[in-house]
This record gives sequence, C-alpha cells and structure tokens, in this order.
Amino acid sequence: MNEQLNFLIELQKLDSLILQTRLKIDAAPSTILSHERPLKKAQEVYENAKKELQTLEKKKRDKELKIAELKEKMNKLKQRSSEIKDNKAYQAHLKEIQKVEKDISDEEDEMLIIMESIEATETLLKSQNELVEKERIGFEAVKDELQREIVRIENELKKLKEDRKKITDKIEGDIYNQYMTLMKTTRGLAVVEAKNETCQGCNLHIPPQSFVEIKSNQEIINCPQCKRMLYYIKKNEPGNENQ
Repeated sequence: MNEQLNFLIELQKLDSLILQTRLKIDAAPSTILSHERPLKKAQEVYENAKKELQTLEKKKRDKELKIAELKEKMNKLKQRSSEIKDNKAYQAHLKEIQKVEKDISDEEDEMLIIMESIEATETLLKSQNELVEKERIGFEAVKDELQREIVRIENELKKLKEDRKKITDKIEGDIYNQYMTLMKTTRGLAVVEAKNETCQGCNLHIPPQSFVEIKSNQEIINCPQCKRMLYYIKKNEPGNENQ
C-alpha cells in the first residue's frame, strides 16, 4: 500500500476518534444539567411551598387580629345592652350583636381552613425537604462520577492528539493540506473505503477502471463526486468478503 495513503487511513481513524471524544466532552455540561433537573424541580416545589406557608401564616395573623377586634366589639356591645331602655333601639342593638356573632363565626371558620392549610403545607415542606436532600445526594454522586469520566476522556483526548502528531509528521505537506480541506468540506470524513465499486462516503458508483486503480492502493485517488480520498480493503481482510 502507498505509504502516504496508509498514514492517511490511520489519521482518519484517529480524527474520527478525536471528534467522538470531543463530542463527549462538549456534551458533558448538558448531561450534568439533565441530571440536575430533578433536584431543581424538588427545590422549586420546596420554595413554592415555603412561600405559600409564609402567605398562610400572614393570613392567620390577619385573621387573628380581625377576630380579636370583633370580640372586643362584641364585649362593648354587650356592655351597652343594659344601658338601652328603648325597645326598638334594643332590638336593633340585638341584631347588631347577632351580626357580630356571625362575623366572628365566619372568621373562625376561615381561620380553621387556614390552620388546616398550614398543617398540610408544613407536611409538604417536611417531605419536600427530605426529597431535596435525597436528590442533592444523588445528583452530587452522579456529578462526581461524570466529572471523573470527563477527566478520563480528556486524558484520552490528549493521548489521541499525541498519536495524531506522530502521524501528521510523516505526511507530506500538500497531502496533509488536501486532507484538512476535505475534513472541513466533508464533515470530518476525508478518507473512506471504496467497496463494491462504490464510494462509501457519497455512495457514488466508481467506474470499473478507476476502481481497479483504487484496489491497488498504490496511489491516492479521489472520488470523482465528493473528492474524498479512497482506499480498498483486500479480499482476505475483514469488511470486504463480497469482493
């Protein structure tokens, strides 16, 4: 096989691995974020419940003040009862007392609902706080594992780049420049196999005479359609049993 072509094949394999490795590193932040979502959701529910409890407690305080005012008003009305001599005025006075009594009853009923809501919210807060801690512990464990994996992948990438440098040092400048140009225009796949008289990069049929030349692997031949550099795997090598 042409020595330069052999180097190009090895370089393409390395660059494909480097690309895959970089994609893993680039995907790491979004992967971490996806694992953090359950924690953020639990925290959101907890914070909303906390705000709801604060609102309910304020309503409770306001309601207590309102009830206290009504009871004070009731005491004053009852104290005045003995002072009223006119029957008509006394009947009106009784109606006012009855209205205040109803207002107190209504306020106390509402207070009961508020107290029940506070109890339910406190229960939710407790359970949600436990869930937040559970999600936090789980997320931290996953995050630590992912960060260790990122370090491992970065070390792997460093090694791949070192191997790449060893190969590129052996490739002629103009050939390497052509390879890099193809890498940009073909989405990272500049060197591909020719199989069954077809370019495996663009699936274009290769003329028989050109395919014969490609099969010799003695020179670098480009696909007439996509311009990728082509090579051929011999019959006794894996991947081309049908040739």
